[in-house]
Formats: sequence, structure tokens, C-alpha cells
Amino acid sequence: MDGEPCRLCGGDGRIGNALGGSSATCPGCHGSGRRAETSFGFHDVTKTKPSHHRPAVATSTGPKGPTTSEGVQLALEVSASAVLAEDAKTRLLAEIVNH
Repeated sequence: MDGEPCRLCGGDGRIGNALGGSSATCPGCHGSGRRAETSFGFHDVTKTKPSHHRPAVATSTGPKGPTTSEGVQLALEVSASAVLAEDAKTRLLAEIVNH
């Protein structure tokens, strides 16, 4: 495999730019004109540092109950109601908190 010319530059070791006329070292063979050793293959670029595995910081999801005195009183009245079903109470309490 050492005898094979580079596929990118054709063995010249340089790559030319057609627009500006400039040339640069071939990235495939690094200027040697021969194919670079391919034993490296693909390398893992995943984040393996311990700092990348920290748990996400918990964000505040908002208040768990009413914050105003009127909201607290209304929530107590809804909770104490014997007429409302439990799912209706839950929905009304969520509306009170979100309002």
C-alpha cells in the first residue's frame, strides 16, 4: 500500500486551486505523494469527559399552588366543594394556579 499514489493529488503532493492559481499541501498524503496510512480509520469524537455527563439542572416549573390570597381562598372553596367531581376540581385548581 506504500507504493500507491495518493488519490487526491495523484502523487504530486500538492492540490491546486483553479480560481486563484494557488496550491497547498495535499490533505490526503500530507505532501508525500503516497497514500497515507489508513489504519487509523474513523476515530470517536463523542464527548467522553466527566463534565459532559453531569445531570441537567432542574428548572423551575412554576408555582405549585395559588400565590395570591384570593387565589388561595378560591382554591380552598373548590377543594371543599361536594358538588364538583375530582377531575373538575383538579382542572379548576390548575386554572387558578395558571391564572
